[in-house]
Amino acid sequence: MKSKPFNSYKQAKEFLLQTIDYEKLTQYKYDSSSFDLKRMEEMMAFVGNPHKKRRCVHITGTKGKGSTSIIIASILKELGLKTGLFTSPHLIYLEERMKVNDRMISQNMFVELINRLKPYVDRIMLKNPTLMPTFFEIVTAIAFLYFERKKVDISVLEVGMGGRLDSTNIILPEISVITPVSYDHTDRLGHTLDRIAYEKAGIIKEGVPVISSAQEPEPLSVISKTCKEKNARLYLVGKDILINNIKVTKRNGFYGTEYEIRTWRNIYKNIFLPLVGRHQVENCATAIGALDVLAENGIIETNNENIINALAKVKCPARIEVISESPLIVLDTAHTVSSMKILRESIKENFSFKKLIVVIGLSADKDIEGILKEIAFVADDLILTRTGNPREAEPEKMAVTAKRFYRKNPMVIEDIDEALKEAKRIAEKDDLICITGSFFLAGKLKKLL
Repeated sequence: MKSKPFNSYKQAKEFLLQTIDYEKLTQYKYDSSSFDLKRMEEMMAFVGNPHKKRRCVHITGTKGKGSTSIIIASILKELGLKTGLFTSPHLIYLEERMKVNDRMISQNMFVELINRLKPYVDRIMLKNPTLMPTFFEIVTAIAFLYFERKKVDISVLEVGMGGRLDSTNIILPEISVITPVSYDHTDRLGHTLDRIAYEKAGIIKEGVPVISSAQEPEPLSVISKTCKEKNARLYLVGKDILINNIKVTKRNGFYGTEYEIRTWRNIYKNIFLPLVGRHQVENCATAIGALDVLAENGIIETNNENIINALAKVKCPARIEVISESPLIVLDTAHTVSSMKILRESIKENFSFKKLIVVIGLSADKDIEGILKEIAFVADDLILTRTGNPREAEPEKMAVTAKRFYRKNPMVIEDIDEALKEAKRIAEKDDLICITGSFFLAGKLKKLL
């Protein structure tokens, strides 16, 4: 029976939303029975293996992998390369996940490419519905097809979760990048840093160079060992890539950081990165290290001036993003203990304010107590809300947890819109409203704002 194509974006998206979406589930088995790369490889073979036809950079990690992906893609574009970027999750529009030179895939193109996959999906549905490709597998496949259709020079691919079993891990990249490894998705990836690092190090390929951000001893040991086993040269921030003269500043109305980066082959002086937080400087160092490896291997040609110009224009939505000045409103997606600690320290170092009002919504599978502890003791007002995602933590339950250590009674406002209105109502012009937690919360508030 011939597969009937989708006639509209709405129809295609409705189909996609009916597939298994692990971004919205809390209970599932994390192993090759659920995350089967053979299934992904078979689907890609059906459409001509587009992922094997273009150069790419592969990025994993717990913290900073999204920002690092954006920074690398921004620089590659500034160097004159047609650059694909695949990230997840999206904030507002599904099409945000796949871009070429900062432009989202069009809805018409999205429909056209999912129709290329539909005959395969329909065949699997008839043969064995349990082997149906997941939401993330289909979206990843669309990205591969899109980058091949647009004939990109190089694409930057961010891992969805983990690395070893991730749908993106069927590629053979020019370089593998690992940002800081810390605790997240512990029920799936493992409860120890070395176990989590094992999953992340699963993207390391035979003979493919690796750039790693500075790591804790346990993850670094696992990454180093894997690189030796795979004969993959390891470059490390803090050893091969150094950061000097960090200075928090504001330039042309943008909050950011000035600094210098030295690699084994180049010196990048007077960098201004319009992103808040020292962690973004480390992400930038990791990105520049990756570019220098690509240049050293003859894959790209670098230019210091273009790189520094690109960094001055980088935008990372919902990463300590200033979206209003009066009152000061900062939007972020800190959803682990370590990322919330970074957010707290970055707020203190970069902004002046009288009162800190925190609006937060989290997923139920996170370390809610650990996350709330990091931010609650500096918050003057704490507003707990929903995220709008099936995995969301109940605000009332979060409040019970927060009351153990928060000096006041937290506010519970379940409606996201109302939570924002209340934060604005109680804020004075010299106060700071910080909205943080889940990507889903950030997306909904970004749309509201």
